[in-house]
Amino acid sequence: MFGNEILNGRQLCNQLGISTTILYSLIDNGLPYHQLTANSRKYYILNEVENWLLESGFHQETRWTK
Repeated sequence: MFGNEILNGRQLCNQLGISTTILYSLIDNGLPYHQLTANSRKYYILNEVENWLLESGFHQETRWTK
């Protein structure tokens, strides 16, 4: 489980082919993430994020778009 599925923000952006600006916009709109403590870094589970994107109406062609 701790291999390619749990990603930091930069890794998630690379995996999804999005910019950090789009990542922050997605977070503001409810993108699921995890933190160990309130002030720690955000971590993302790839399958969880991809499912959220699909359920939110995004689709992937060459990049995630709505």
